[in-house]
Formats: sequence, structure tokens, C-alpha cells
Amino acid sequence: MNVKGLFVKDRVKEIVNNRTPVKFLTSAKIILHIIPDSSMSRDQELDIEIITRNPNNLEPIKAVVVESSHNYDGFVTYSSDISGVARSYVQLYKKGIIEAVEGNLLKPLVLKLEIPSIAYEEELMRSLPIYINVLKKLEIKPPLSLFLSFVGVKGYSMKLKQPILGTTPTEVAEDELLLSEIFVEDYEQFEDLPRLLKPWFDEVWNACGMFKSFNYDEEGNWGAGLNIRE
Repeated sequence: MNVKGLFVKDRVKEIVNNRTPVKFLTSAKIILHIIPDSSMSRDQELDIEIITRNPNNLEPIKAVVVESSHNYDGFVTYSSDISGVARSYVQLYKKGIIEAVEGNLLKPLVLKLEIPSIAYEEELMRSLPIYINVLKKLEIKPPLSLFLSFVGVKGYSMKLKQPILGTTPTEVAEDELLLSEIFVEDYEQFEDLPRLLKPWFDEVWNACGMFKSFNYDEEGNWGAGLNIRE
């Protein structure tokens, strides 16, 4: 495992143990890490003021209201529930690493443990360009690596919009899903985000006993698959 992978593994462990930059939901979580190669330099420490002047530049996944705070590692934005506990946050590290954690999408509904098959893919595709724009504002150049993790998901199954002939969701056997690293050499790769992220989405559906993400059609187009189309 490379240095970036070790960083992610350590951070996932910390998040599982509720060591987060803000008080956070203790339920299952989706964790996104964006790690530029340049962030691995010991000497790099960025001036992040251009981002901190407008916290909406760093909007959390599925945020309602954006709150923010400076901290030792850099700058964090978050969205809280009525009890004051954050349900989504984004930590921008001074080295240029971005960590986004979301806990509301996987929140049990009437004791049903389900991964929302369309919503989580949509939210990731909506939020990732926001964070890539942050890196551009900080003048961080590729290459960079993307990591996606699910924690606390043992016993979850994929919630389908409609039945898919010949396939039935099964429960996730593992408590943690640390998906494959996606290596990005050029920002132009984000212009076709659904295709870039398809390996992740397929892996999550695989963990739920499914062949692939059925939000894609046979040509790899998102939004035209058997789970979405009428």
C-alpha cells in the first residue's frame, strides 16, 4: 500500500473511532478523500485563505446550511442537524488534502439498513466538482488520487428504485468498504465524471451482490440503466 493509501486507512480508522474535526453522527458513513501527489511533500503548506473567505466554496456533501471553523489541520465546513451534531463535513488540510464525510445518506429509515442506489451516486457526482474547483483555486496541479470508503455498513443492502430481473440485492458482509484508488493525471478526466467514478459504483453494487451499478446502461451512460429508466 502506498503512502496515500496508508493515510486514508489511518483516517478511516480515526473516523470509525469518532475522532472527527466536528462532533459527528455515529451511524454509517461515506468517506471521500482527494489526495494530490504534491500533498505528500513534507514542506508543502498552502495559503488557504482564498477558500476560507467564502465557506460555500467548500460545501459539504448534501449540505443544508454551511457552518465553518478554522482548526489545527486547516479549515472545516459542516452541516448540522437540529441537535447540533454534524451530519456532513469537509476538512481542507493545509497540505491540500480534502476529506469529505457524509452520514445522513446511510441513516437507517424505520430500522431498514439500505444504501440509496441513486442518491449516493448523484451526491458524489455533484460534490466532487466543487472540491476539484477548490484544488484549482489553490493552484494544485494533478496528478491526484481519489479514495472512497463506506464504514458501518455490515448488513446494509442496496435500495433499488425498481426490481431488476434476474438479480436480487444481498446484505454487505463487511463493516468497511475501502474501494479501489482512482488515479487522475489531468483535470480533463473530470469532464466525464460518471465514467471516471463507475469503478467505485460498480464495487459498491458488487458488495451488495449485484453485477454492476444498474444506474448505467450497457454503453456506460449514467442515468439510463435498468434501475433508473422508466
